[in-house]
Amino acid sequence: MRLGGRVARPQNRLVRALFYGRSEKGTLSVCCVRHSLAIAWGVACASLAAVPVHSEGVRLSCPEAASSFENVEAAAARDGVTIRLKDGREVRLAGVVAANEIDGDAVALNAAEKLNALVAGKSLALYGRKNLSDRYGRLVAQVAFGADGADWLQADLVSEGWLRVAPETSELSCAKPLLGFEAKARAGRKGLWQDARFAVERADNIEKLTASMGRFAVVEGVIRRVGETSGHTYLDFGRRYNEDFSIMIPRSARAGFAAAGIDLKSLRGKQVRARGVLFSSGGPAIEIRKPASLEVLAGSGT
Repeated sequence: MRLGGRVARPQNRLVRALFYGRSEKGTLSVCCVRHSLAIAWGVACASLAAVPVHSEGVRLSCPEAASSFENVEAAAARDGVTIRLKDGREVRLAGVVAANEIDGDAVALNAAEKLNALVAGKSLALYGRKNLSDRYGRLVAQVAFGADGADWLQADLVSEGWLRVAPETSELSCAKPLLGFEAKARAGRKGLWQDARFAVERADNIEKLTASMGRFAVVEGVIRRVGETSGHTYLDFGRRYNEDFSIMIPRSARAGFAAAGIDLKSLRGKQVRARGVLFSSGGPAIEIRKPASLEVLAGSGT
């Protein structure tokens, strides 16, 4: 039986930087790693030359971001998910996460370069809610670009494998269509998906999951036990919850899963794919609040 009490949470600076794309002081993290910048730049440029940056345009279409609330002019990418505008404001791409310095200096710089190649000096249309911003004051939006403003920026970068879908980062995740684009990129081993560090990890590979603490990860496995306390629902992937991988769902999020048609108590024996930042709660764990962060895979057993 699980005991109640304080649970380890992913609150350190590196985890905040991963989700929000900035260091604690609000500067571009990858540019602070000066000792390896030259090497990182060389690797990034080689990768840029090898893989096309822009794919076939996809029109933005999702209920969370049904209408545009502002047209803006981009100056440059600050990091893999942040665009600096010519008027000094910044836009955080909703519903996605980029590689950053936790994953390695070269891939972090590469992420910023991929985004910059698409948006620098361009006109953009922001979709979602006008006053939605993150803790750093950045506008949070789904973004359209291109000659006629019809190309969905997040879909383009997810389709090429340079961004991964991260529903926990925003209310405007547009997760359903983006997960479809990500699945195709993963199957085609595009972008980050050709690198073993970003592959879908097995829930029983505790050594690898433990070594990846603080990183965004996509983890797949069969749920062996479902537990519940006053504060959380626990989806355990092994017999030893204090050593094996677990998914933690706060009590406040349970209603959202029920509304999405996911009966948490019935998931024992189901094969699922979860995504989020790994942290320690005895064993490696991911806390999720959004149903889109938990995919119940077709054909999983009971």
